[in-house]
Amino acid sequence: MPPKTIKMALVDMMEDLSSQNFERFCHDLLDRREEPQVRRNRVEGRSRLEVVSVLVSTFTEPVAVQVSVEILRQISLNEEAERLVRMTT
Repeated sequence: MPPKTIKMALVDMMEDLSSQNFERFCHDLLDRREEPQVRRNRVEGRSRLEVVSVLVSTFTEPVAVQVSVEILRQISLNEEAERLVRMTT
């Protein structure tokens, strides 16, 4: 089986989040202080696939993984963060 692309790994991670955890992820994504910042209208009310596209277009694939892992850890989803790291290395 070919390895997953970074974008597919991000999609899988998003799809595994509960609705509540997905909301928390988006909230923390919007609350980031580092540049570049994600604008609310690019995330609010969007699907998981659309949020992944926003992550990749805003940060590039490798940085999108780093940002996602940071956010997952901030919201105490350490197992999901580690799984994402394993899927992308």
